[in-house]
Amino acid sequence: RDLGFNTVLGFFSKLSSGAGEQILTRQMFRLGQLLHLPEALTFYYAHVGFYVTQGLVSASMPILVFAWTVVLAADCEGTFQSFENYCSSVPAAEAMAQLLSIWYSWVIFLFLVATSMPLFAEIWMERSFKEAVFKLGKQYLTLSFLMFVFQAKIIGYYVVNELRYGGAKYVATGRGLPTYRRPFIGETEPGTTKLTKVGGLYLDFATYAYYDGMR
Repeated sequence: RDLGFNTVLGFFSKLSSGAGEQILTRQMFRLGQLLHLPEALTFYYAHVGFYVTQGLVSASMPILVFAWTVVLAADCEGTFQSFENYCSSVPAAEAMAQLLSIWYSWVIFLFLVATSMPLFAEIWMERSFKEAVFKLGKQYLTLSFLMFVFQAKIIGYYVVNELRYGGAKYVATGRGLPTYRRPFIGETEPGTTKLTKVGGLYLDFATYAYYDGMR
């Protein structure tokens, strides 16, 4: 069966649009009123919460850049009384650089491990601890989290797009036998890296995965 790059992302685009449509229904509103907190949190985590979280993750980078720009533009003026003990000796650019250097240092590995714990626990309960360790190690060694970052952006785009504009419709994602192979980015001349034809699997979804300010 064809479970390649385009098939997986196309399938998630259908799921994300459908989840966004369900968020707006009266049934979802009634469930939020009737379910107790433990059941509501379980339902949120296993369904709409997953898609909403991807949208928040996708929006986090523009928000971070905006906050960084505001701090750099404002700097540490005398009117910022709450920062006077810190800003008197450290300029705003250095303060933001220290903050981001902490966030994107070893903390990013803590984030990767934390997001992998549900999968690890599920495989441990269903199979064995050895199988869970092997599966998690394989995920890290194959750099699958890079694919998950791209996938999160696609999910976030389609969920937010559905909440904003609506219009979800059925997307045919039949997983049949592949009848042709497409390049990842484009066709190249033999023995060179020069593209002779632009277009491929990556470019079908790349525009959705761009940082919002680049569109």
